[in-house]
This record gives sequence, structure tokens and C-alpha cells, in this order.
Amino acid sequence: MRDTLLREILSEYDALRYREEQALYRRREEAYGKIPRLAALHNDMISALAEHSRAMITNPLQAGSPAHLEARIKALKDEAVRLLTENGYPTDYLEHHYRCPVCKDTGFTGDLVRERCRCLVQQLIDRTCRLSQTQELAVQNFDTFDPNVFPDVPLKKDGPTQRAYMLKIRDELFAWQEQFPGNPRKNILFTGQTGLGKTFLLNCIARAVLDKGFSVLKTTSYNLFEELFRLSIRDYGGGSGLTDGVFKADLLIIDDLGTETKRNNYTAEELFNILNERGLDGKHTILSTNLKLTDLKDWYSERVTSRLFDTSSTIIIRFLGQDIRLIRNRQE
Repeated sequence: MRDTLLREILSEYDALRYREEQALYRRREEAYGKIPRLAALHNDMISALAEHSRAMITNPLQAGSPAHLEARIKALKDEAVRLLTENGYPTDYLEHHYRCPVCKDTGFTGDLVRERCRCLVQQLIDRTCRLSQTQELAVQNFDTFDPNVFPDVPLKKDGPTQRAYMLKIRDELFAWQEQFPGNPRKNILFTGQTGLGKTFLLNCIARAVLDKGFSVLKTTSYNLFEELFRLSIRDYGGGSGLTDGVFKADLLIIDDLGTETKRNNYTAEELFNILNERGLDGKHTILSTNLKLTDLKDWYSERVTSRLFDTSSTIIIRFLGQDIRLIRNRQE
């Protein structure tokens, strides 16, 4: 199933590139017909490259410097851009329009060593991992974050209000996603009771990271470990997306840590493996839990919590205040 799905996706990449090549051909035909000088400039660029290549083979000493060739090509491109602009065309009208400029719609990056592009990893996640929860991201993001849903009352005497506290958390998380993927601390742990906005802010980060072009898997702890357990006891369909998401996604988000079924040491070992492997690869992981930090130590092994609580690699954010869902229900 995994190989079949991969072939299907790569076939779609091939079709996407073919459609763009045809579209580029039509754009060139239109522009060249209206502005014949563009065709001449295009031919001049090809000739310049060909002449330089021949000279490098037959007489390298008289081939001219690469800088000279670059300057010549740049002058030709600048003239083409000027002509396009003067005639009402976009400056990139005669260039390839890739859906993914990183891999140029091939699904892979690298020359000597080919690796799956982020866009291909995300395709596998979206199509085969039934756990990925991205449907809420269109309405739950930093643009729709509303601080007014939080009560403007102090959390403690002489302390900040819950609204001000949540605005501070939002700003800190917005700054974190702006640094992505170059964050000094790769992991975030949300703690706090239900109804305090943890899941909403998880969605905010997921949307922002996706918009940057990185791959994201967001799931609940219960669904994740149920699926991993099924995969461990039989060849369960859909494993490729889960594996790619858990270990290869640029950002893994696990919500509601501690709600999964406890199967001896299975969950603790799987969680440690995920955190360890992603840490070694420099991948980012965000987790949220309704449990207190002391309860997490009881639920998981010591080596798991030692990684979760390691402030050199993890930002721990405590959510405080009143359950906004209960407040909304009372108001209604």
C-alpha cells in the first residue's frame, strides 16, 4: 500500500510538471507574439550559455570568466523583465510556476543524496494518516485569536489578568513560530486544565508552520498511541503516513498527553522513542497535557519526563485561569 500510494503521488507530481510546462509554452507563445524582442532575448540567452560551454571544452583559457557570463545573462533578463512590465505582464510571466519551489514539484531534494521534500512528506501524512487533525486550522489561527474570550480578572492578587497572561503566551508562541525552524529550543510543553486555550494555540502554531511550507502532523495522544499499538501487532493499512509524520514531519503536535490507554510500559517506551529520535534529528515537537507536572512523572517513566522537563531543549508553558467554555455556557 505504501509503495502504491507513493507512486500515485509521484505520478501526480509528474502531471503537475507537465501541465506547467504546457502553460509556460502557451505563455511564451503569447508574449513572443506580442513582443517579438522577447523571443530574441531568449535565444540570446541560450546562445550565450552554449557558447560558454563549447569554449570551456575546446579552449578553457579563452572561455571567459563565469562572472562575465552571469553579467551578460543578467543584462538579457533585465531587458526581458522591463519589456514584460511595460506591456502589462507580471515579471515572472516567462518563468516556471512551481507549487513547491524547493523541489520544483519533483517530491525530492538533493543531487547526490535524494531526500523526500517537505511537500511530499505532507502529502503522505494527509492521505494516509487518519489521525492528522488539520480541519480546524482554517478558523483557529493567530489571525482569529480573540483575547476577549478570556476574563479580564487577575489570576492572583496583584498579578496579571487571565486575558493579559494569554496575550503574553500568544506573543511568545508567535515569536517561536517566526523563528521556526531555527529555534534554540525545539520543543514546547503545554500544561493546564481543560478549557484554557491550549488546543487553539496548538492550531495557531500548526497553521503558521504549514504556511511557511513545512510539514506538520497534529494528533491526539489517544489516537496516536492506539494507531501505533495496532501497527505493532499487525500490518495495518496507513502506516506509511503515520511513520512519516511521527519521525519525518518538521513539526509533530501531540494534544492531550496522558489520555491514551496505558499498556504496561508500551506508551512510555513509544513516547521516549519518538522524543529521542526527533531530538537526534533536530525535529520540533509540541505536546499538551491536562495533567500536572507531578502527575506526568507518575504516568510516564523517569527518562521520559526527564526529556519533557529538560528546559535546555523545551519551553514549558503553564496555562492558568478559568475554563472559558464553562464561562461561555453560563453566559448563554
